[in-house]
Amino acid sequence: MKKMVLFAGILAICPFVGSHAAIPSKEIMNPKVLEILNLPTENRVQVTRTSTQDFYKDYIAVAFSEAQSMRLRWRALMMAAETRREKATPDLLKAATHKQWFLRNAALVALSEFNNSEAQKLAKNLLKDKALVVRSAAVDVLQVNPRPEVRDLLWEEMSEKRNFRNKESLWIRAQIVEALAQKPSDHELKMFTKLIDDKDERVQSAAVGGLEKLTGVSLGEAKTPRQKLIGLWQEYIRREKLQL
Repeated sequence: MKKMVLFAGILAICPFVGSHAAIPSKEIMNPKVLEILNLPTENRVQVTRTSTQDFYKDYIAVAFSEAQSMRLRWRALMMAAETRREKATPDLLKAATHKQWFLRNAALVALSEFNNSEAQKLAKNLLKDKALVVRSAAVDVLQVNPRPEVRDLLWEEMSEKRNFRNKESLWIRAQIVEALAQKPSDHELKMFTKLIDDKDERVQSAAVGGLEKLTGVSLGEAKTPRQKLIGLWQEYIRREKLQL
């Protein structure tokens, strides 16, 4: 349930969503469930662990209800997963194909907690999702087990149009490089050296991490400004002819 805090980050990116009250509807929701969903995270988890009542169906009903706010629906799906854990997989996979990006996101986050094998499969598909936040969550899931085929997918995403806006690099590209730089493979040296000249300084900085691990070289000092450090690496690459 610790990953539920990721939702705060999502709201920071899209502060205008989830802040509205539920839309009036003829749907009748269990008032106890709505009360639980409005509790702080720790209290919601405590209710799940100590309550003798099974609100799973109620949580699912809220999650798929168009009458409820984004915040409640996201929380409801996460609570459903917390309640049934791996057994919630069918409903989570259903949510993973929903038209609403926040349900796709919640489904992936929940699966990564309770059914990692399914989460890995889903993340490969959602890496191409139209919603940037969902793609970012997919990177988080995939970097946990970066097998060769996963690394290939991540490298491919670096040049995909969906990760640019008006030819400007989106932050997910730096996130991808940071993931790849955790345990870089020897054959990726030229790929990391190429990124040191990327137009996105965030990508350049992330590439430095991979280069340090692959070359065993550390340039500059701990407090060296980012731009200066990147310049040192650009000079080192040219001098050592690492791109040849």
